[in-house]
Amino acid sequence: MVRLGWVRSPQLIEVCCGSSQARAVDVPLYTTASVDAMPAAHPEVDWEQLRAVEKGRRSPLAALAKQAAAA
Repeated sequence: MVRLGWVRSPQLIEVCCGSSQARAVDVPLYTTASVDAMPAAHPEVDWEQLRAVEKGRRSPLAALAKQAAAA
């Protein structure tokens, strides 16, 4: 959804990984309202199918993002 431009992070937080500050990474935070608005904003997507994708499997949204990048 991020690659498609459907949702944007309004805030980044820095999270430390391990004991070194050099191992900190920025983590985007998203509002629940922006995530909850996705089905209504994009009824063309089969949201039940997306929710059923098993761990380690490629999301059907990946194909949409690839198409959008090629256009």
